[in-house]
Amino acid sequence: MKKIKPAALFLFLVLFLAFSSCKKISETTNLGDDIIPGVDGVTTFDTSLTVEAYNGLFTATDDSLLIGNTENHLIGNIFNDPIFGKTNAKLFLELKPSSYKWTFSGITNTDSLYFDSVVFVLGWKGTYGDSLATQRFKVYEMDQSNVFRADTLYQVRQQNFTYSNLLGSKDFFPYSLKDSVKVLQDTTANQLRIKLNDNFGIRLLKGPGYDSTNAYASDSAFKTYFKGFAIEADPLFGNALMAFGLANDPNTKLAIYYRYTKGGKQDTTVSYFTFTGASAHHNFIERNYSGTPLLSAQGGTTPDNFVYLINAPGSYAALKIPGLQNLSNRIVHRAELTMEEVYDVSDKNFFPPQALFLDLYDSSISKFKAIPYDFEIDNTGVRQQQFGMYGKNGVDGAGNIIRTWKFNITRYIQNIFTQKEPLHNFRLLTHHFIYDEMKTGNASNTGNYISVPLQINSNLGVGRVRLGGGNHATQKMKLRIVYSKI
Repeated sequence: MKKIKPAALFLFLVLFLAFSSCKKISETTNLGDDIIPGVDGVTTFDTSLTVEAYNGLFTATDDSLLIGNTENHLIGNIFNDPIFGKTNAKLFLELKPSSYKWTFSGITNTDSLYFDSVVFVLGWKGTYGDSLATQRFKVYEMDQSNVFRADTLYQVRQQNFTYSNLLGSKDFFPYSLKDSVKVLQDTTANQLRIKLNDNFGIRLLKGPGYDSTNAYASDSAFKTYFKGFAIEADPLFGNALMAFGLANDPNTKLAIYYRYTKGGKQDTTVSYFTFTGASAHHNFIERNYSGTPLLSAQGGTTPDNFVYLINAPGSYAALKIPGLQNLSNRIVHRAELTMEEVYDVSDKNFFPPQALFLDLYDSSISKFKAIPYDFEIDNTGVRQQQFGMYGKNGVDGAGNIIRTWKFNITRYIQNIFTQKEPLHNFRLLTHHFIYDEMKTGNASNTGNYISVPLQINSNLGVGRVRLGGGNHATQKMKLRIVYSKI
């Protein structure tokens, strides 16, 4: 047997330990992007800092969210979300003739028109919640006293309008909206169809003043005869919200079915009032957190075990990391703010949002701003993947599929250690979009501040999640830093 020399044995042990150390740091941190130094004499360390999380609710003062006519609008009722409570969403909109002076099939003598039916139709885009629970939608005529303008956007958390004349209602299962519908000149799927009162249809077709010289003479004249529709979901039914398209959605319309005599022949047809460029709209969403864990947790001064985030109009969490103040300068290879969804059975219906967002409050400008150095925008939009907004699927200790997020704030933390940047408190939220202050050269923290609209989730009001806070027993929110000493 050949004897191994002591010098060779020593070299083998050194290389083995170096290799094992490098492998260990890679596996435990799950960090990539070539940020962990190789075996080159640099010793890499790993530490985690406690995060203090404080829940809060947005108000009309700090959340004046508006929604454009090209975006999906919500209608529906969530009767029982055990963590986040109740939600009710209403829609107000105008459907009107596509041109003026308007006539039905070119007929000016309304005595030649014979009414069949009138149907209110909405183009369905998707459902959030329990699609098996019955919803009851009611369609009203808005009161003529309302000021409802197409050139005005209204806050989603404010109900500005009144209505009293019920035109029709329908009970339905949300899952049925994907089914195909076959009617006159309109065979398609993804429609919610609500038959309205015959008297209302007769009024539009041939009622007093509803002709090309009065109501249908111009858009302004039509508004003096009919202000618009209000669609509400009965708060005693349902457990879901449904998204509907307005502008550029051919499935959203008022269908007026009728017969007419022309040239001695009778024909059956349909005319549509649609959502036009001159149509007003408003989506009102009301949250009721009474008796929920979210309401109990918000506004406290003691760090919370859970963080509750719900899409606008919704909630947020203020995050503090006091341990950063006690750390000396060092080379930061990676700094990640990590968080995990804490599973509940209700998550099967009320799933997490597409994305979370992390920004910070800068007391020197008294505004929230995007995190300098780490948050960037390129010509394709926000660099969300690198920043960590979308998160990834994971598994908790009980085998439940959960969502996890790791926000990359490496360069910001590095500049705190070099004392080039002060330590600010963070804000965590999920929203449709927000306005944040951002420097024109945010990647280098240079230039002047400008207010930038940032889209976080593609839909308003959809998505909520319960996360482990810094004090959670098994799923702690934490800041993990991989670094080397200087």
